[in-house]
Amino acid sequence: MMHSYTGKLLIVDLTTSKISDEPLNENYAAQYIGGAGLAARYLYDAINARTDPLGADNPLIFMTGPLAATAAPSCGRFVVVARSPLTGIYGEATGGNFFASDLKLAGYDGIIVRGKSPTPVYLLIRDGKIELRDAQHLRGKTTFDTGDAIRSEIGDSRLTVAAIGPAGENLVKYALILATNARPGAKKGIAGRCGMGAVMGSKNLKAIAVRGGTTKVALRDPDAFQAALRPILEMLPDDMSTQMFKSVGTSGSMDYLGLMGDVPTKYWTQGTFNYAGISGNLLAETILTGRGSCHTCMIGCGRKVARAADHDLPHAEGPEYETLAAFGSLMLNDNLGMATYLGAQCDALGLDSITAGSTIAFAMFLREQGLVPASAFDGIDLRWNDPPLVEQIVTMIARREGLGDALAEGSRNFGARYGVEGFAVQVNGLELAMHDPRAATGMAIVYATSPIGASHNQSDYFMLDISGRVLDELGIGATERFENVGKGAPVAKHQDWRALTSSFAQCHFPNPPVKNMIDLLAAATGYDITLANALSYGERMMNLKRALNLKLGYNARASEKLPELLLRPLADSGSEGHLPEPEPMLREYYAHRDWEWETGKPRREKLIALGMPEIARDVWE
Repeated sequence: MMHSYTGKLLIVDLTTSKISDEPLNENYAAQYIGGAGLAARYLYDAINARTDPLGADNPLIFMTGPLAATAAPSCGRFVVVARSPLTGIYGEATGGNFFASDLKLAGYDGIIVRGKSPTPVYLLIRDGKIELRDAQHLRGKTTFDTGDAIRSEIGDSRLTVAAIGPAGENLVKYALILATNARPGAKKGIAGRCGMGAVMGSKNLKAIAVRGGTTKVALRDPDAFQAALRPILEMLPDDMSTQMFKSVGTSGSMDYLGLMGDVPTKYWTQGTFNYAGISGNLLAETILTGRGSCHTCMIGCGRKVARAADHDLPHAEGPEYETLAAFGSLMLNDNLGMATYLGAQCDALGLDSITAGSTIAFAMFLREQGLVPASAFDGIDLRWNDPPLVEQIVTMIARREGLGDALAEGSRNFGARYGVEGFAVQVNGLELAMHDPRAATGMAIVYATSPIGASHNQSDYFMLDISGRVLDELGIGATERFENVGKGAPVAKHQDWRALTSSFAQCHFPNPPVKNMIDLLAAATGYDITLANALSYGERMMNLKRALNLKLGYNARASEKLPELLLRPLADSGSEGHLPEPEPMLREYYAHRDWEWETGKPRREKLIALGMPEIARDVWE
């Protein structure tokens, strides 16, 4: 018996409409835990360099973690992986809401979707029955309206629905998957990055609707679990992170991060802006109407907003930091209401707001600099700080109309059309998260080596560089934010920790004691995981994802570099004109990882030491 798992996966072949159960691979679970780590291990077996990201042979894998549907705080996230249509390498996105806990209570640790349906369908998991239902009538509906329509059609308000919007249907390369639940106070769950919504759309799968059932999650040692949980529950309500995110959301740090030079402005070319005008503090004082939470969350960072910029938001879903920066300072818009509304439009249409905002701002930059012909913009006069025009372009992208069709490919591909992709602020095809490595040099290595491209979810190291959020229990201490020496090893360790928490799958926002979280996992699963060996699990996952990318044709030396605009100093910024120096940090990083510098390959001995002999054979033979 597997403790803290249901012990089975749901296998759905959309080509044949065959639905079956498959026992969870116990060896994979013991090595890769759950969530992103376990999903990546299954994906490794299923794809290769010939796999078309939008083809029927690219599986779409949803995975929960072993602490989902337990009392472990903020561990109810779900993970979606596939080969990314945006980047061509390993793609990973995570979301909250109640999808993971409901799927697990319905009896499944995850879902593997294969093939392609000849017509639009949605998957219904309810009362021990699984069926594919016609979704023709749902085509064109937003993510929110799809969830509402399915709940109404089935007559079950307790369904959690993970859906794509028009962007996913139209195969926009950065389409998202959004989970909704009708519970009062539920926060939306956005699996936003890497275009997992496009993969879902390529399979003609509009949504997955699940109702939590009566499956019992059996813990290996309930007493030890409670002993580890109790101090977490006692400290979290009064913790500074809990208080801040509850009061002002993730964008509550906008003002401070702006002063530090961390918030990108005018497409990464300007160092000052009215950051207070788009901050979570102002949002809380003006348009905030309530808070939203995910399963077992003690924070409630979700922002409920009923109306913004003279627009009703019927689903009352407000923005987070990344969205406010992408549709705010990045395009010189200091209208909080419009930034909020534009973010809500992205959620509804099914667009990753980071990539959407970045790609539109990139087009503005190219137009201003005269780097592409005017004909590239279909007669549209792109200007900075023009929210109504941006609203039109967002809709055009989701529908792939006119200029929107070109922008739907992402900034690297849009720039490549005109030979100016070097100006696109992206790494490996994924647009940077809204944290500038000139203000926190550790992020340069995070972005360069992240297995999915320039994502802060693989490591939010800026929190150490700028905010001093250290992990002393793991030997990850504070570093000076402009330093270019001595960061390779701590960045690698922090990535390992985040790889492990993504396998729990735990939200990054709460700040529980590390030892207690590891003890929770050990008590739940019975695995021999301790404070002393915890990072080795994350290290195994990071090496797996590196091996997977190598299998897909990844070229480390050509890929692991910063975009050109980030190598220009901003004297007027809180970054004080400093620049990251990636190569010395990368060499330190590789030495710590025991990766070969010339090829980026993990050394055979390292993989074997991590208990990965089959991966070592693939990489080296």
